[in-house]
Amino acid sequence: MIRSPLRWNNRWLWLSLGALVLLLTLLWMGGAVTNQLESGSTWNRGPAGYSAWYARLQQQGVAVQRWQRPVGQLLARVEGDGGDGGDQGDGGDGGDGGDGGDGGDGVVTLVVVLPGFVGQGELTQWLPWMGEWLEAGHRLAVLGVQMPVTSAPFAQAIASDWGTVKIHTRRRHQEQHSQILLGDDYGAVVWNQDQNLLLSATPHLAANAYQDAAGNLALLTAWVTAAQGTVWVDEYLHGYRDEAAIAQELGSDNWLDYLARTPWLVLGVQALFITLVALIALNRRLGPRQTVLEPPVNNSQAYITALAGVLHKANSHDFVVQTLSQAERLSLQKQLGLGETPVADEQLVTAWTQHNGGNPQDLEPIIHPARPRTEAQLKTWLQQLQSLYRPKDLRP
Repeated sequence: MIRSPLRWNNRWLWLSLGALVLLLTLLWMGGAVTNQLESGSTWNRGPAGYSAWYARLQQQGVAVQRWQRPVGQLLARVEGDGGDGGDQGDGGDGGDGGDGGDGGDGVVTLVVVLPGFVGQGELTQWLPWMGEWLEAGHRLAVLGVQMPVTSAPFAQAIASDWGTVKIHTRRRHQEQHSQILLGDDYGAVVWNQDQNLLLSATPHLAANAYQDAAGNLALLTAWVTAAQGTVWVDEYLHGYRDEAAIAQELGSDNWLDYLARTPWLVLGVQALFITLVALIALNRRLGPRQTVLEPPVNNSQAYITALAGVLHKANSHDFVVQTLSQAERLSLQKQLGLGETPVADEQLVTAWTQHNGGNPQDLEPIIHPARPRTEAQLKTWLQQLQSLYRPKDLRP
């Protein structure tokens, strides 16, 4: 089978474009997931990051550190239950490296900036240690708790005791028993759920985008430093792990162990997708290539079909009647033994009556064919012609 080079080139062009679109889609999806995970991280210098707020705490001499392990280990450490007592790998930003689990941290404040809005009913899934942490008497700030959308303006500058706070959200907390730290007529944006629990309806309260606002960073700073104890920021939630945490999750530093823990379903789907792309790109089929043979064209049948279509569109009823009646008359003559030369009507009728014993009126559609003006009249004449005693059934 001969293929056009231009068509083949076009096929490769479309395959290349499809692969490019797939690659860009995967990169975009991967980037979107990464950006969402890093939202609220103290290492993120983008608008949604908290690097400016973290740097300001350090400049003020606040004992602040990043935590890159499960928070349960932090609770064990500050409670003096032994813990791990080692350096938790916060990047060397002023951490004390651990106190050996002697409980010297006192009242500890933990800041959790959620990567996005999380409903109150889902907080236990994201922060399973939350109840135990608060029962131990420690303080917790959770930013990004999803609240109902109200009619409040999306962008506002709200006055507070720490200065003007800029927000971009319509979500408000509307329970009256909470202590409101920042709010308006539509409800609270930042509030104390109890003495040791601060909640915020926006995860971007002290984000880098608001570092020029007077009250955004100051409000959060004032709350986390009120206990004058150690302040920890949860980076484990944003995907940051120290080496010990990674080794503990994987069980070993061996990459074979890592592959053994990788879900086989994901690998299987990826392998299947790559195989399908390769088969399409290489134009391979399950078996040898077979040439598709075109069916032979019956020229006579094609001519008859085309002519019938033209006559039907032109409404040439007279031509159809004349052609068919002459053909039927000639066929009848041959069957009656009168040869192929046209004979008189009387001779044809006599031979028909003698050999067949039929009624001479049956030959009227042939001897005196009608001249139909409509398609219905043409169909009636054709029915009369079909009911005629066929010459092939004649017996001499």
